[in-house]
Amino acid sequence: MAERTPLETYRAWNDCLLAGDLAGATRLIDAAHWREKCLGLTDWLTDFGTALGHYEKNMVKPWQDLEMHEEEVVEGREAVTIRFRVEATHVGRFLDWPATGRRISFQAIRIVHVRDQLVTGQWAQLDLWGIEQQLTAR
Repeated sequence: MAERTPLETYRAWNDCLLAGDLAGATRLIDAAHWREKCLGLTDWLTDFGTALGHYEKNMVKPWQDLEMHEEEVVEGREAVTIRFRVEATHVGRFLDWPATGRRISFQAIRIVHVRDQLVTGQWAQLDLWGIEQQLTAR
């Protein structure tokens, strides 16, 4: 079996997350070296289980029919940077905003670190201002 590139590793991991396959996502990470920061949502985390809890709270429960569309990808030897657009329907509390039922679109960026075909962490940032503008528009 050929080795996966960092981009292929990221995509396999992200596909598991989007499908709700947390066991599959867990098989694709290096828990001993995990480090994650979601700017504006979490501080630095070193426990993948805690990170998954934040992911569920911020990216699963508040949204329905979530789609991620890669718009720009830069792949390095041990990291992948992905700028993507998210489309989703707001069906649950996200930060201070109760469900609106609105379909929104926002930009996000991830820098995902990969070593030995395993994801070792990420730095992520969602366009929180853009999300707020869409959720609070009258």
